[in-house]
Amino acid sequence: MSKVLIVDDDPEVREGLREWLREAGYEVGEASDGKLALDELRANHYDAMLLDLYLPRIGGMQVLDTIVEESIPVAVIVMSAYGTIQLAVEATKKGAYDFLEKPLARDRVLITVRNALGKRRLETQRQHLLEEMREKYRMVGQSEAMERVYRLVDRAASSDAKVLIVGENGTGKELVARAIHMNSHRAGGRFVAVNCAAVPETLIESELFGHRRGAFTDAYTDAPGKFKLASGGTLFLDEIGDMSLRMQSKLLRVLEEQEVYPVGSERPVPVDVRVIAATNKDLEEMIHRKEFREDLYYRLNVIRIDLPPLRERKEDIPLLADYFMRLICEANKVPIKTFAPSAMSFLVSYSWPGNVRELRNVVEKLVVLHPEETRFDLQHVAEALRGSDSSPEPKTQSLRQAREEFEKRFIEERLIANNWRIQQTAKELGIERTQLWKKMKRYGLIRKEPAASAVGKRNDG
Repeated sequence: MSKVLIVDDDPEVREGLREWLREAGYEVGEASDGKLALDELRANHYDAMLLDLYLPRIGGMQVLDTIVEESIPVAVIVMSAYGTIQLAVEATKKGAYDFLEKPLARDRVLITVRNALGKRRLETQRQHLLEEMREKYRMVGQSEAMERVYRLVDRAASSDAKVLIVGENGTGKELVARAIHMNSHRAGGRFVAVNCAAVPETLIESELFGHRRGAFTDAYTDAPGKFKLASGGTLFLDEIGDMSLRMQSKLLRVLEEQEVYPVGSERPVPVDVRVIAATNKDLEEMIHRKEFREDLYYRLNVIRIDLPPLRERKEDIPLLADYFMRLICEANKVPIKTFAPSAMSFLVSYSWPGNVRELRNVVEKLVVLHPEETRFDLQHVAEALRGSDSSPEPKTQSLRQAREEFEKRFIEERLIANNWRIQQTAKELGIERTQLWKKMKRYGLIRKEPAASAVGKRNDG
């Protein structure tokens, strides 16, 4: 049973509304001023609220502002005997669902409440879907940059507009595309992904649009193509910046006419597809160099989602690392492991050129290579990162030296913070005291004390 809060300083108005709402099957609460209304909303859940704008103590507009500021989940319908268009517009801009002018009419009130509750239910369902999306599709993060991504994904899912996802390799472009598809009205249709960079130029037209039997050598049967396979669903064109100008022209025509011509056929095939494209390239710069069609760019770039690299959302790294640890440990049926503070600091400080994909790879290596460990320290993480390099040897050596330099600085910082107490620093770093001594010797970390205070003092840890 839905609950509705009536907020009005006139007892006769409250009584009339109470009778109408109860007859319609609603549970009803009441408040005679703005302060009591806010107290009631904070103490109990309500689905909708009928709010008079002219109230004692705290006015209706201020109540509305507080509801928005505190994110109180209630559909607000404002009421006033002094209704004006300006007042109604102001209230709806602040977040009210609708405006009722007094004297109130029973049917109008009940229809407005029913519609407000329906909208509220849809918003709640959408929010739940968004939460599920974050978990199911590993879109983990609480940074401001990721919150922007979540909002854009939600907006894209509620429309059928074309989407352009831009981000470095490993940032999760396909995950975002899948999340949009699964939360859209096309979720019952297929999600078909094509990596434009991986398909040879001689085959991509057939891959996308299909072909007829005998159209070329080895075309022994008809093939539908990805556009036809995705009809009713979503086609994800990854690495769209690698598509040739010739294919860009053909793709543009398909987007404009919503039909494809299979290779070897002169008869168009209608398609109903939502297109999401992605790239790690600067398409605007490619347009300037005449390498990408400007008209195609504007066709694709209706809703643009920029995925931040991991180095620009470092506050999300602990969340991602713990999430991947739980996910991978469960998949490998081993107890969930943790990171020592020093190891987590290392992860946060690293630049992650491979982004989220590289972080997941490192966590997976830790779990698979050290199943007996319950806690991973700085050394474990450094070794896993070394193993994640796929660069040529000279560059790998450079990366190794960079990590050693980081380890040296990090250990020195912790030693200084702990006043060079060896035992305490080793414990904090998650390593044995003897290991710390070896590292100090290796990096030449020696305490430099003022001459006056050095006499007669010895740090024994």
